[in-house]
Amino acid sequence: MEREFDFLSPIRDKEGVSLIEVLLAIVILTVGISSVAMMQYMAVAGNAFGRETQIASELGQELLERMRSTPVRDDSGAVNIIFSSGAHPTPDDDALLQNPVGSGDPDYDPVTRAGGVTFTRIWWVEDDCRSVLINDPSPNELLCTPVPASTCAAGAGMNNVKAVAVRVCWTGKNGSNHSITLNGVKWDETATP
Repeated sequence: MEREFDFLSPIRDKEGVSLIEVLLAIVILTVGISSVAMMQYMAVAGNAFGRETQIASELGQELLERMRSTPVRDDSGAVNIIFSSGAHPTPDDDALLQNPVGSGDPDYDPVTRAGGVTFTRIWWVEDDCRSVLINDPSPNELLCTPVPASTCAAGAGMNNVKAVAVRVCWTGKNGSNHSITLNGVKWDETATP
């Protein structure tokens, strides 16, 4: 009777498992667990970079929107310092750093810290232009320090239009430099033709 049910037993040879088979199983298990651990590490690193990119985008968009909502000229008709041509902030722009868009915010700081990362915002303004071209440094240099020069890239001669570029720079937790640049235009509706 015992022989009839022998086919139900998963082990037909009752001698056991050899040491080589055990070692091979351990190696296969180790490779599998290592792969899962590496995949988890890559997912966490990707999420961290995605978070940094999201924060940088939000900071750049916030500054660009503040600039869009600020009149180019003040009540006296003078051009608001935020819209002066060139790159900002520079060492001479201490007052500009305090109040970049005429908002009256004395606590403005171009440096923002979030999630253990420091983000720096800089911007460029080109008069009578539709698009800003930023002359970036070599790939081995920082993207915001020193502030690269800019030129009018397209649409030169567009009266009463100011091209604006906002860049947010940061050094990731792995030590690599990153930046996001947003572009916009600002119409000076109060300028005399």
